[in-house]
Amino acid sequence: MFLPGSIAFSSNHPSSECVSYAEEELTRCLKLAGLSVFAGGKMPEKTLIIHLEDSVPGLPGGAFRRTVTENGIRLESSEGCGIIYGSYDLLEDLGFRFLAPDCEVVPTGPLMLDSGTREEKPAFKARELFWRCAMEGSFAVKLRLNSARSSITPRQGGKLMFYNFSHSFDTLVPADRWFDSHPEYFSMRNGTRVREKTQLCLSNPEVLSLCKAGVRRWIRENPDCKIFSVSMNDWYNPCECPACRALDAEEGSQAGSVIRFVNAIADDIAGDYPDVMLHTLAYLYCRKPPRHIRPAKNVIVRLCSIECCFSHPIGQCGRERGGIDVQYGSALNFSAAEATGDSFPADLKGWSKICDHLYVWDYTTNYANYLLPFPNLNVLQPNLRLFRDCGVEGVFEQGNFSHGQCSALGQLKTYLLAKCLWDPDQDMDTLISDFVKGYYGSAAAPMLRYVNLWRYSAADCHAGIYDMADADYLTDDLLSRAQALLKEAQKRASTGPVQERVAREALSVRYAILARGDPSSPNHNEAVDLFLADAKRLGITELFERKDLNSSAEVLRASRYARDRSGVRAISYPI
Repeated sequence: MFLPGSIAFSSNHPSSECVSYAEEELTRCLKLAGLSVFAGGKMPEKTLIIHLEDSVPGLPGGAFRRTVTENGIRLESSEGCGIIYGSYDLLEDLGFRFLAPDCEVVPTGPLMLDSGTREEKPAFKARELFWRCAMEGSFAVKLRLNSARSSITPRQGGKLMFYNFSHSFDTLVPADRWFDSHPEYFSMRNGTRVREKTQLCLSNPEVLSLCKAGVRRWIRENPDCKIFSVSMNDWYNPCECPACRALDAEEGSQAGSVIRFVNAIADDIAGDYPDVMLHTLAYLYCRKPPRHIRPAKNVIVRLCSIECCFSHPIGQCGRERGGIDVQYGSALNFSAAEATGDSFPADLKGWSKICDHLYVWDYTTNYANYLLPFPNLNVLQPNLRLFRDCGVEGVFEQGNFSHGQCSALGQLKTYLLAKCLWDPDQDMDTLISDFVKGYYGSAAAPMLRYVNLWRYSAADCHAGIYDMADADYLTDDLLSRAQALLKEAQKRASTGPVQERVAREALSVRYAILARGDPSSPNHNEAVDLFLADAKRLGITELFERKDLNSSAEVLRASRYARDRSGVRAISYPI
């Protein structure tokens, strides 16, 4: 049916904060499309009534139901976030698109909706995007996210209330405080307790007591949080003392000692805090599920895919990298993990059989080189389908979280990931086309060819999250073709915002060409200077994950493939 030119709202009484927010957003958008919205007084005869109700029992969390008849539109949910998601879904069906914080598409011409009733519910309970642009609350809810690290407010539907998201062993039992007096609290390696890059000795009863007390303190001090992380530090070095080693040998995995330890804390808090969950990681050395121990019902296990190839769907590739060094941003070469039975898909299926609450930490950019083209567009959807089909409840998609803008098709990937976190069965060609047309406007035709160039560029190559500029999928020919498409797009860009978006994407190819070039070649330094100035002007704040921009540019100036990073200054900032 065609919508008339005037709209009014009704709602459950008293109206909730979320219903009020939904009404405000519907009003804002519908006015942009030329409709009149009445809040009271005499209305035109053909005014369409939109009724919002966010306390309807029976609908699962985040779900909504929409009924369209000639008499009006009824939108229902069981909680506030559902009414907000349903409102944006209604707007999208009318032709609106929410592509980026600075890019909304408003439909022109008559607005039309199909009559009838439809329901939607999210594929994942937890839908988290750790891309900086998706962490701002008003944009995150348009993408139907509920990320713990976002700024989504209760009025916007709320978010996961998560304390100390990951890597918390050192927070619970800091080595700086305890190692000198109690080295036995920390990892034994080759017969010696280690202080640097250590983990905890999980068989030590005093360590368990300290962690129980620490978790209880966290819960008391953060009553709004419902999930607390008790998880390994961000490196290897698990404890190999006789007691830890014996348990892990029996379990066939160093996850054995981790899960037993976390279960003990979970059991300790269960009676006093029945609505609190503990969260731990199946990561690096403890990725493989244990043989016998099962995570407690109030424990979330988050399986991490950091070793995987990301140019092919995880369920189809079987190539992985070990030797992960997150701090330096490096890894070993790919090898055939499936040959040993230790592949990520095998671990995913194994954990899915023993976990009541299985989550995934997935990786969606190149952390060693944020701006380097990363050909993972064709794996985003199949990987999320795999997670859903294995019963995963929540997914954390980590990307470029630097405090600035992103390149390397980061804004497109943010949009696609959000759409597939809600529904992994959506048509990717349509999603990509919608985004490119709306985001790049007059430059859409060459930019769509540019997107497809990277979409299919790595069919015969493997891609990891710490690749350098000499990766097999980055060839001179491919970069030359990409550069030509970007030049055509820059010529066609007719407005300031589109010109800036194309120029920001062009930084990706410029970076790759500079990094592959000979630092001693003529004009190399001048090219780096110009690149750095443009990067700053266009909002780029990091080339390498959590590394200073200026000293990173010096690497580009002096080192082939930007490989020698010994002089780069690390930076830290609140997430």
